Parts: sequence; structure tokens; C-alpha cells
Amino acid sequence: MSVDLEKAAQAGGVLKVGKVLAVCYSEELIDGVGKHPHVSGEVTKLGIPGDRHYGETRNSSRLGIIPNDRPITIVGIEAAVEVCERLGIPLIPPGGLGENVLIEGMGDLGDIEPGDRVRFLGAEGSEPSVVLVVTLQNEPCANLKIYHKLMTKELYGRRGVICLVEKEGTVQAGDRVELLRGE
Repeated sequence: MSVDLEKAAQAGGVLKVGKVLAVCYSEELIDGVGKHPHVSGEVTKLGIPGDRHYGETRNSSRLGIIPNDRPITIVGIEAAVEVCERLGIPLIPPGGLGENVLIEGMGDLGDIEPGDRVRFLGAEGSEPSVVLVVTLQNEPCANLKIYHKLMTKELYGRRGVICLVEKEGTVQAGDRVELLRGE
């Protein structure tokens, strides 16, 4: 079933629907990029407690200590599957791209725009447990070359999105995910 994103956006409806495969977080990064997958995680304004990127501030290699403007990242597994197949390498495990939430069913997320909202629902028809606001596409870092020398280049524009937290709560594997176009 394909969704006409423009028509859905004009109607104020849901653009895409998917589901959560894993919630990923780690105190320390695995091989400089990855995170451990979990069944669920508490999402707060500062990110997920116990995650390397949780907190009021973050360390920017260019700017030093700055406010944490990227507490949550989302990756669509479709991007990883396509890139790994094209490069002829094994599929990167959940958390391997440094994401906090790995989803399926919404494509590579390359068409998501700043201001779009991502809602997580435990069951269809329920109130969202968590709502995130997309701030920008997540640029792939050089650390991804641990998988293949062309990984960074291949994932450009498809490494997922960075989000701020509008509504705190719990996200868990199996949750329904909905994308709504921003205002």
C-alpha cells in the first residue's frame, strides 16, 4: 500500500506507519558507533537514561560542550538492508548505526522533513506514548567505515533522523510508529 505523502499531509493525516524493531542505548559506544538493543526504553527530554548521548549537553568535535540538540535518533532498517546488500556485507545489527530506535515499514526516512512528528503507540487507536519532533537528517559519520569503506557515502541522506522529545514516555519493540507532516 503506497501513501501519497502530499495528499496525506494536506489532509493532516498519517503519512506513514511502521513498527519499532528495537530500542537501543549504551553508556559506551560499541566500536565507536553502535549501541546495545533493548526491548524498551524510557524517553525523556534529555534522551534515554543510560545512553551515551543522554544529558543536557553533548560534546561537539568542532564546538566543544554544547546544548544537547540531538537526544534521540531513529533509523529505518530498509536503508541498512539496501546498503548492506549493495555492498555485499552482513546486515548491521540493531543499534549498529548508533540509533536509539530502529523501525521498519517507513522506508529509509530520507523524505522526512524538519518539523515532522513521529508518534509511538502501544496499540492502534491508543494515545501516543511518545512524540518526537524531527529536527534534521542524521549525517553518517566516518566511524561507520568499520562495516565497509563506502558505508558513510552509501548511507548519506538515509541514516535516519535526529529528534527532540515533545512527549516523554516509554517506547518498546513492537510499538506502532506513525509519521505526521509538520506545520
